[in-house]
Amino acid sequence: MCRRGLLLILALGGTAPVARAQAPRGGVAVARAKLARAESLLAVVARRDSASRQSLYAARRAVIYEAGAVTAVLPDAVGRETGRLVVSGARRYLDGVVPEQFLSARVAVAYAATGVDSVLRARNLDARARVMADVTPRPDSLSDGWAVAAALARAYAETLDSTWRAWLPPALAVGWTLKRDGPAAVRELMRTDTRSGADCLAGGAGACRLWLGLDADANPYTARYRPEELRRMIVGRWFAVNGAMDLAHQCTTGSDDACVRLASLGLLPPVPAGASPLSSLLVFVRAHGPAGALARALQDTRGSVGDRLGRATGTSPDSLVAGWRIWLLTGGGQPRVTAGWRDVLPVLVFGALLLLAAVRSGRWR
Repeated sequence: MCRRGLLLILALGGTAPVARAQAPRGGVAVARAKLARAESLLAVVARRDSASRQSLYAARRAVIYEAGAVTAVLPDAVGRETGRLVVSGARRYLDGVVPEQFLSARVAVAYAATGVDSVLRARNLDARARVMADVTPRPDSLSDGWAVAAALARAYAETLDSTWRAWLPPALAVGWTLKRDGPAAVRELMRTDTRSGADCLAGGAGACRLWLGLDADANPYTARYRPEELRRMIVGRWFAVNGAMDLAHQCTTGSDDACVRLASLGLLPPVPAGASPLSSLLVFVRAHGPAGALARALQDTRGSVGDRLGRATGTSPDSLVAGWRIWLLTGGGQPRVTAGWRDVLPVLVFGALLLLAAVRSGRWR
């Protein structure tokens, strides 16, 4: 709109000399009036544009919210009540997963927030490491609480050792729930096309460790997969690494060694289980292990993932996966359904009538 106003001014300004040269004085007066009108309209547009920019800046102005060790900078448009819910929700997601000393050294900053530097300096928080979070100016207190927590969890995961970084599901599984996400993990276990997954479903603890990738196997592709399973994963795929397509051709035409060599280039997942089952194991440890078990396991740097989770929970890896399997397949170990007398009485009456009819029949005499 500003450009249209400028073009009008330039057009009128450019024609003014012609009007003065060719038109009578009345024509010059009209041209000047039009020019003044254009300048006035341009000033109105500029004021409105400035007010709009100021309103947008005010809506996105940074505001600090804190809940325990979690600190977040959100846009002012979020609103105080929603902002508190977002940050307190993030704290609940992270409790027992990310250490407070890590959280207290960082601040989550929404991409949409403006004027962040001055706000942090005013609260002496400018020395904290910033973790960017995807929180909109109109957030949902639940989902954006997760967004803050997930951003901090991902930042924490990057500080862990290579064993954890290679194994962990996204965002340390914060926000994963058995009710919502458990069925997907169960379906993955039930439809798995690997022997380790099938044997885990059947109850083999050792197979569950293989399927979940809990052991420190020297070559995970030979320990956790069969060559024919790798072959099924390789068929029809394109591999851009030099020499990989030659290995893929050898694999698909019958060479088991080529299948293992290709997988060992890191082009296939070293853990057969996907992110949802791995997340379910972390949630199980957090929910059913001793207080702070998952946080302690994540700080452990000795041995395999299974060893670390076992030490944190005070149990063996086999016992851990056995408990996890039952918990996952039963939807949290729900108790058996019990019936009261109101439910049982009709069944008993019906059974008694059947028994009476049978006794009165000729075959029972």
